[in-house]
Amino acid sequence: MATTASKKIGHEYPSADEDTIAARMVGEFEAQVTRLYKDKKMLRQVHTKMHGCVKATFSVEKNLPKDLKVGVFAEEKDYHAWVRFSNGITIPQKDSKKDIRGVAIKLLGVPGEKLLPDERQYQTQDFLLMSTETFFAKTIKELDTLLKAVTAASKIKSLLYFINPLHLSTVLRVKKSMVACENPLSIPYWSTQPYQFGTVNQAVKYHLRPSPNNNIVVENTKDYNYLRYNLAQTLTDNIAKFDFFVQFQTDADAMPIEDPTVAWTSQFVKVATLTIYAQTFDSEGQLEFGDNLSFNPWHSLPEHRPLGSFNRVRKRVYEVMSKFRHDANKLPMFEPVDSDDFLSDINKPNTKVTIDQQVPKKHTISTTAEVIVNCSKEKAYMYVSSVKELPNWLLKTGPIYGIINVTTLRGNWENVGDNRLVKRGDGATLIEELITVHHYSHYAYQSTDFSDIFQRFTNKTYGQMWFDTVDGKTRLRWTYTFTYKNFFARLFLSFFAPVFLKKYLQNGLNNAKAYLEE
Repeated sequence: MATTASKKIGHEYPSADEDTIAARMVGEFEAQVTRLYKDKKMLRQVHTKMHGCVKATFSVEKNLPKDLKVGVFAEEKDYHAWVRFSNGITIPQKDSKKDIRGVAIKLLGVPGEKLLPDERQYQTQDFLLMSTETFFAKTIKELDTLLKAVTAASKIKSLLYFINPLHLSTVLRVKKSMVACENPLSIPYWSTQPYQFGTVNQAVKYHLRPSPNNNIVVENTKDYNYLRYNLAQTLTDNIAKFDFFVQFQTDADAMPIEDPTVAWTSQFVKVATLTIYAQTFDSEGQLEFGDNLSFNPWHSLPEHRPLGSFNRVRKRVYEVMSKFRHDANKLPMFEPVDSDDFLSDINKPNTKVTIDQQVPKKHTISTTAEVIVNCSKEKAYMYVSSVKELPNWLLKTGPIYGIINVTTLRGNWENVGDNRLVKRGDGATLIEELITVHHYSHYAYQSTDFSDIFQRFTNKTYGQMWFDTVDGKTRLRWTYTFTYKNFFARLFLSFFAPVFLKKYLQNGLNNAKAYLEE
């Protein structure tokens, strides 16, 4: 009698219909999110509800054995990282309901060519983990059948799936994988899926385990968003650490690559420490930044190549759906970059940087608009400086198009050095960076990298906003200043600024006034 050949460590065994299933999943997800987010911002299809996107350091262990010095673990190094905590379910629900919780880690400053053809140059590495050791679907066909039911517009289709006895094993695994949680810093996470570790004959899974020494704050388990609240309260004065482990495949049959419902039984080996610092992360700008970030297990060095049918399908689904979401929101795809001052605002969550940088006075052309608003300075400042609200009040006036999208690139538009990508209705873009901040009274910014005709006339412009009290009301004053490249640029801007730009600024302030006085 013929016997089945034993599988090999680290080797994959693809099925013939993976591409077809991946394409079908994309269609199901696109139809669902289009239906759910019609006429509003489109959120990601899974791990939709974010608790926070926080800054951290990912520190590779010292004195690792030679066989563990692979990829990002090759050197004793501290990587800056963004860490996003989330609930897994597509339609956001209150945190008290059981769910699959997720954590996505994006390392910055990772050299080397990456796997995705369009992103080979990016200096990031992603690790994606969930609050369950094993996945709930045994095969991608099984997952596809489940997705057809849960993404369908008809609730009857979903109900028929869950009461069908043929699906009982999957339903039970789904139920088992969902956990209650009081604080995302207090629970362990697993990758559930395998990854190459250096060479083609080595495979690992990842595991993230909270330190027993963490001081976890749990003050609220009732509110709709209590996980964000408890996360924020913990990080007000505390750091939180996680140990990052790899778990090697030591038996290709007992620890399969292609079946993520099977728990591997080999030991966990610590290779790094994730340190999340005391910080304020729940500002509007940083929450927007976290929602706009893309995570994909294929944002990776070849040494950490994702393995298995689920990861192969994720490559297609995650890549296409991220682009679909960003296109729907008219936002550019981006990967964050590392910087020396990445951690400059941590450990002082209530401190705001206020460093003055003078706007030039010579060889410039300026125009000013102002308005009196019947509200407090604080309310006016928070609205006008809001990244989210800018497209709502700075609208098209004459030949100047309004703002349609703002993407934070660095920081939360709160401190000196924070910057953002601004896109107008005609498709033109520019980058704005804060150069002065006095909260609730004044801020100034510089604009560069113009993509339209203005690049012919100026290299840099400046905007200044003042908020002061006049007879119990708030006066908003906005001055915009151009530098000019040459004599002809000066002639053009001398006409453009007082005739067109002043009306644009004034109309924007009038729109803000209308909202603030509602």
